Amino acid sequence: MKKLILSCFVFAVLFVAQAQDADKKVNIGLAYQFGLNFNKPGTNAITKDGAGVQNAIGLNLNINFNDNIGLATGLEFDFESVKYNFSTLNGNNYYFYNDKEIRQNTATTSTDKLFRISERDYHNIYTSIPVMLIFRTNLIGDFRYYGKFGARTSFLIKSSSEDEGYIFSTNSVADVETANSTFTGTSEDNEGMRGKYGSDIVFFRAALGVAGGAQWNFTGNTMVFAELGYYYGLTPLHVSNNKKDDKMTLFNYDATSGANDYFRLKASQMQVCLKIGILF
Repeated sequence: MKKLILSCFVFAVLFVAQAQDADKKVNIGLAYQFGLNFNKPGTNAITKDGAGVQNAIGLNLNINFNDNIGLATGLEFDFESVKYNFSTLNGNNYYFYNDKEIRQNTATTSTDKLFRISERDYHNIYTSIPVMLIFRTNLIGDFRYYGKFGARTSFLIKSSSEDEGYIFSTNSVADVETANSTFTGTSEDNEGMRGKYGSDIVFFRAALGVAGGAQWNFTGNTMVFAELGYYYGLTPLHVSNNKKDDKMTLFNYDATSGANDYFRLKASQMQVCLKIGILF
């Protein structure tokens, strides 16, 4: 991962440096973004557990059409967290697992362990490409003020979860859910968990955003900038509920039918982000 990020930086700097020599309408630089993730659950199975955190680093590129209008883009790598508490409105919530692999509905075996989940913290890594129009004032002393409007598109690189809950000395949910059950469970943290075929986090994420900030031109063509942005997620955070049941991993126990009732998570997301950086 580190080699990939470094390679992207070096390639982009060399490529755009040539463009800058021939055309002063291009600025490139590095930026860091700190954000807060606010998730809105779309199911009663979960409640949000405070705000998640985003730390993003990357290349930022400004293509200036004229002194006041341009295009802001780049390539950024986002390291994010998303936190949930699991509700017991529909009963206790479970999954089967083996080592670090969470089992899907029809892929469970008799040797799998049973886990009752109470909290989950997702750890996601994205690569993101912002494409935003930028509207700037003329220089006021050494400063320009600007606004941005556009989209931020992200692609999931890796996702895992850290789960808090209980394991049992049996993998029979019926035995655990029995009224006089002696299987009380032992508290455990499952770290680095993911499904066999990946996470339930959607691979593609699109957000519509607005931002405002200031550039300080402190020498030559070198500028320091800071901006505050708001991004509204247009795509769901988790895999759609319309996917096949045999791919689901989480379930409640239906005492009436004696069967496991599988379900998917559902949530939308918005972000508030502070970005600082330098452009040349």
